[in-house]
Amino acid sequence: MEVAKNGKTVKIDSPPKRRRLRVGDPDFAPPDGGWGWLIVFACGFSNLSTFPMFQQFGLVFRQKFADLGITNPQTTTVINLNSAFNSCVGLLNGPIYRKFTYRQVAMFGSLLVASSLFISTLCQSFWTYLIFYAMCYGTGIGVTQAANALALNTYFKNRRRIATGLSWSTTALGPIVWPYIITALLEIYGMEGTLLVFSSFALHAFLCSLLLQPVEWHTKFREVENGIPEAKPFLEKEPEGKLTKSSKSRSLLSSQYLYNEDDPHATGYEIIDPGTPMMVKANDGWYSQNRSLAGSRLSLASNKTNKTISRLPSGQNSVTMSKRPSYNNLSKAESKRNSSLNLNQEGKERKRKISQSKAAIQEEEEHHENNTLLAPEYHEKDVLKTAAKKLEEYKQEHDKDEEEEEVKPHEKISFFRKVAIFFDFDLFKDPIYVNLMLGITIANFVEINFSIITPMVLEEFNFGKYQIATFMSLLGATDILVRFFVPFIAEMIGWENKTFFLVGVLSMAFGRIILVHTQTYIFGLVVAVIIGAGKGLRTIFMALVIPTHVPLERLPAASGLQLATSGLLFLIMGPVVGWIRDTVKNYVITLHILNLLTYTTAIAWTIESYISRRKKGKSHANGTKT
Repeated sequence: MEVAKNGKTVKIDSPPKRRRLRVGDPDFAPPDGGWGWLIVFACGFSNLSTFPMFQQFGLVFRQKFADLGITNPQTTTVINLNSAFNSCVGLLNGPIYRKFTYRQVAMFGSLLVASSLFISTLCQSFWTYLIFYAMCYGTGIGVTQAANALALNTYFKNRRRIATGLSWSTTALGPIVWPYIITALLEIYGMEGTLLVFSSFALHAFLCSLLLQPVEWHTKFREVENGIPEAKPFLEKEPEGKLTKSSKSRSLLSSQYLYNEDDPHATGYEIIDPGTPMMVKANDGWYSQNRSLAGSRLSLASNKTNKTISRLPSGQNSVTMSKRPSYNNLSKAESKRNSSLNLNQEGKERKRKISQSKAAIQEEEEHHENNTLLAPEYHEKDVLKTAAKKLEEYKQEHDKDEEEEEVKPHEKISFFRKVAIFFDFDLFKDPIYVNLMLGITIANFVEINFSIITPMVLEEFNFGKYQIATFMSLLGATDILVRFFVPFIAEMIGWENKTFFLVGVLSMAFGRIILVHTQTYIFGLVVAVIIGAGKGLRTIFMALVIPTHVPLERLPAASGLQLATSGLLFLIMGPVVGWIRDTVKNYVITLHILNLLTYTTAIAWTIESYISRRKKGKSHANGTKT
């Protein structure tokens, strides 16, 4: 800071400015604790408040649907259309979270759940249930669950398994107690009164959403030098080794969002409410400063080698370029060579002159040549100066090209391409992501359909009303125990998240096989334990498979595409389950067909893992030979 004093300018050092780390900063680190533990509780209790009427659909609506004359295909249509809207709303995750925070989205979703359940008490036909229970209630669950999942993944990284396990353990308390509570409430208040009770209980999710504070309020501070803006790299190295520059094009499908041009990684602000921190714009498709056409982090780049900048002169060959921006390379190289006083002095001088003209750099070279005897490591400094010179030449050429590009009219993009960019359909170019996404979708379809029809299956197997409640409560109790302890055990075992998920869904398939071949209450309790354990594994690691493969800034779009695909599957295949039941006249064959879908997921994931390991082994062997 400079002030005038007695006609002279005096420089006064002021303390460095500080700001909290934001999502998108290169050195961003989630809190991994602190307020995050309240986020864990809020997400878990929010799901506990909104899920009961979906999880216990068979207990609540079975008799009412029979009285109204709603058939089995119509019943499965209502169930699966609910799941379809639950999932399809995920397609809007990318656009929604560029406009609103997960806190605002969770508040809206909780109110939609409560209001739709309240209106469902007045429904008296298949079509009214289809609108208010399937569409409205399903959309509310999907919106709330997606907001909770994003908040949890934003607050945690290293402890994400533990946080997810604890959160879903809270949610899993419901299936333990709800069967007994619902059975008692149905006898006292009937279906409409029970639905009204759970409609009011769902409003607890609104209070939980108030706890989902922006992560920027709880991250660490970092210092910013006063008067000197943070370095803004004009090149970004993408995971696949491509160098892409930022694009400031904003058009038809770009969100109403104010960006911070001083810090390209910083969180933006909503224009309507400038005080609300928003999602980083890295997920803004074509309009992102960090645009990548490559899909996810471990995907399209896995078999590509890093590419060098071909426009640089050949003299640059003596300098190895890292994956960091060029300015970071220079500053890091300087810090390693400033061991002596002379070198330290010269390093600072060189750092000041990087942004100057080529003439100044040449003067610096002459100065260093005269002091060669004072610097025994002159060769290294010479390499560094050469890199600085070439970088300056490239930067000037790059800036010149940018000016020329600004004069030229921007290339026209078709409407369909804009839609593809907006929803980040480039993720479908990644075969690993597609395989994981389809596997999760199919396994989830099977598990949800079995969970919904479980009371009907057990009734067909001559289980009593309270025997059904005991079966479901034991299943829920095993589920919550597994959810609580498995995250800690998983840290010791060290398997991949998708391996745990696969073990879970195969355990559930094995339990269903035992159930259809025994059909007795005693064996049913054993099956409840097996299926409950598998369900716990499936639930925890289903939420971790895609976040493990996709970077955080692309997670909303990746999860949204998975949920949208899931919604289409529920919409198309859901009524087929009811049709199969009516055609074969029993649930035994129906459960076997559901198991076949689970085996499809297991086979596809096993083949993908085998191919990936072979490729990794070959690349490692080639690297060893060279």
